[in-house]
Amino acid sequence: MIDPKDVHSPRDRWTLIDVLAELGGPDSNWWALALGHWDDIPCLAARWNGDAEIEGSKGNPISRGYPTWFILPDEMAEAMKSLIPAAKRNLVDSILATAKKSRF
Repeated sequence: MIDPKDVHSPRDRWTLIDVLAELGGPDSNWWALALGHWDDIPCLAARWNGDAEIEGSKGNPISRGYPTWFILPDEMAEAMKSLIPAAKRNLVDSILATAKKSRF
């Protein structure tokens, strides 16, 4: 199982700002929702953190053996906002408000 705070690939395109929520599953961190920059465009991203019972599980997505994030399309990101804890919503709204129209 991978701690989502440790997922920083691909380094030349993705910058993690904050892991917003770790949800579901037996340990309540089955999957994660994050705020970051993809090519300098603020966005939300998600990933499955893996399975603690499977040795070496890196979750999904992965690329070239490294854990990565799935960048959510703008339409999907809006729907996911209800999963963000209230204490982090202002941060998310202020950062996403600066986003240019993305190509996602």
